[in-house]
Parts: sequence; C-alpha cells; structure tokens
Amino acid sequence: MTHLKPEECLTFLSEVLSVLKSTSQYEEVLHLIVDRVVRMYRCQTCAVVVVDPKTEYLNIALGHGLSHTFSKEFRRKVATGAIGKLLWTGKAVLIQDSTIDPHLVEDVKLENPFGSAACLQITADHHTLGYLHVDSVEKHSFSAEDLRVLQAFADFAGLAIYKTQLFEENLRLDRVDHETELEKYAPFLDRIHSSIERARTLSESFALMILDVDNFKHIALTYGYDSSRRMLKELAGSVKSRVRAIDAVGRHGIDEFIVLRSNTTLKEGSNFAEELRRSVAESLFTDREIKTTVSIGVAAFPKDADSIESLLKKVKEALYEAQRAGRNRVFSVFGGKPLDATLMRQDEGRDQIPDGGRLK
Repeated sequence: MTHLKPEECLTFLSEVLSVLKSTSQYEEVLHLIVDRVVRMYRCQTCAVVVVDPKTEYLNIALGHGLSHTFSKEFRRKVATGAIGKLLWTGKAVLIQDSTIDPHLVEDVKLENPFGSAACLQITADHHTLGYLHVDSVEKHSFSAEDLRVLQAFADFAGLAIYKTQLFEENLRLDRVDHETELEKYAPFLDRIHSSIERARTLSESFALMILDVDNFKHIALTYGYDSSRRMLKELAGSVKSRVRAIDAVGRHGIDEFIVLRSNTTLKEGSNFAEELRRSVAESLFTDREIKTTVSIGVAAFPKDADSIESLLKKVKEALYEAQRAGRNRVFSVFGGKPLDATLMRQDEGRDQIPDGGRLK
C-alpha cells in the first residue's frame, strides 16, 4: 500500500460499514467513501460513476476534484473500451504510469490529466451498478495491493446503492406492516433520521422508546398463533391511539414496538412510557381476555445520544435493564445509565422523574 497503514485502513472501512448499517440513503455512505479514499491516497480525483438503469448511460453520483459543470454534464455510454470491459467482466483497471498507454488513459480519464489511476467495478447481487474511479497527479500512486482495498470501498458503495434501491422499492410497495397496521421498521428509521435533523436545526428534543411484550411466547403457546397475533394487533392499536399526530409508532420486532415522541424531554417521554405500561397492564386483549405486560426502554435526543446509532443503543440498553429487573418496567437513561423510571415515579410522584439522574 503506497500511502496506507493497515490500522488506518481498518478504521476507515469500519466507519463506512457503521454508516452503511444505519441508513437506507446511499448519499451519506458515498460521501464517506470518497472522503476516506481521498484522505488515504491523496487523490486528485475520486468519483463514484453509476449506470442509469433507465438510459444505461454513465453518470457521476458523487465526485471529488471535479467541477460542478463537468459532473452535471457527464454522460457516457457503457462502451466496449476499458470501462466497458470493467463493467462487463469486473476486471479492475490499473494505470501506474499514464505515459505508457495514452489510448487507455484517454478511455479512463474523467476531467483532469493524471499520472496514475485505478477503476474498480461497483456491483451488488450480481448487478453491475457502476465503478469507482481514483486518480493522482503522481505516477505509481496505486499498486495491485491497493486494488484490494479500493475494491472493498467499491463493494460498500454497491451495497449502499442497492440498499437504497430496495428501500425505495419497498416504500413504493408498502410502508405498513399489516399484521399490526404500524409503520414498518425501515421507513421508521428514516423518520428517526428526519427527527434528528429537525432537532438539530430547531434545538428541539424528542424521546424514543421500545416496548417489548413480556410474555408473548407464553401467550402464543397458551392461546395459539391466531390469538397471539390478534393480541399484538390490538395492543399496537392501543399504543397508536395514545400518541399524538406529531408522534409515530412502528413495529420493531416480532413482539416489539417503537415509539417516537416528538418535541419531548426525557422526563415527559418517561411519563408517557409509564402511562403506556400501566394501560397495557390494565387491559384485556381479544375475546379470550388475554392479559399481558410490556417492558419499555426510553432515551432522548440529544440528551442521551448524538446519533441514531447511539440513540438506539441507549434505548435497547434501557429496555434490557427493564427486562432484567423483572419486566413490566419502564427504564430511562438517567445520568448516562438506565434507571427504573417506574419505581422512581412511585417513590417521587407523577411529576418528579428527573431529567439528569438527580432526585428532586
């Protein structure tokens, strides 16, 4: 590797993978890929060039070192030259010295002359999506060993683009989980992303909570599949009926629901979660009068987390502690760690749940 330390490579790849796992929008992933590749190899140009499935022309999805005009007007056919061969066969293009083969250089060049370059196929699920282009003003900036690293970034780009395509297709088909009539988890994640952006822009906060049905397996074994599913649907409807128009409820797992409480502090979110917990415990579901309880984990943005990944982690940690404490509990992230909000409310009164871990 010409410019790269192995530990730096692993760090950058891990960063890209972390973002890739957390979003259904490829732009954020591609921005990170281009940034990290440029930092690693001090590239003159780094571009993600994609095939438009409607026209089968090549377009630049994202580029570094290219003018806005060039990127906007770039439109090439998937030709039979070096790039065409790359897209058809997956064989990477490596030009270590641009003076050796001027015809190959002209076939590969984007906007600027270069000393060395590499192009790698971007694919997913056996579909060719485009290619990753990198070049440098210096000769011999890229080696055969570097192609392995660059291919990993190209593969991540492919997964990000393909994941977005699947997500958008899924949205076109249906956003609703019809077993519970709640929003599916994938579109709900985008709702959280939007809420984070809104909270940052307007200096607001919101609460996120996950509800887990405590004895769902026992209910399914005792009452059967159909009754357990009807119970889930009724419980989901009960939760949905208690949220405001500005809030949202989604299905998180088989027996888990996720609730976003907009423009809400941690204290207010914990109070609302306790109302949900108590309501479920006092209800009977289906004509078979099934009783159940829920454990709830609560965290707030930006008080407890600064990203969607850390926010979901905090909520799940709080839920785990609620389950470990005996279930039928609300745990909130107070002072950086989960505490039993149910008992705190019982001890301190309805309006005495603290925002920062100190009892009032």
